[in-house]
Amino acid sequence: MDKVLIGIIAALGVAGLLFVAILLSTVFGGIAGWVVGGVFPFVTDTVRGISGLTLTNFEIGAVLGFVGSFLKTSSSSSSSS
Repeated sequence: MDKVLIGIIAALGVAGLLFVAILLSTVFGGIAGWVVGGVFPFVTDTVRGISGLTLTNFEIGAVLGFVGSFLKTSSSSSSSS
């Protein structure tokens, strides 16, 4: 019974960490979109023109941060000396 409880707690912990990671990437993406839109307005104007959406710079960054949080890959390398 103890192993089942530990497994459930571990699964809830992983789900909680993923939830927090997705929220943080969305917020930081929004902040990055706002900064990039302020410094390079032609970038966000081009995204708006291509997509046809009327989003603010923050919203564009938040959407890209949210989607990007699901596209992360992990890479590992082993070096043989």
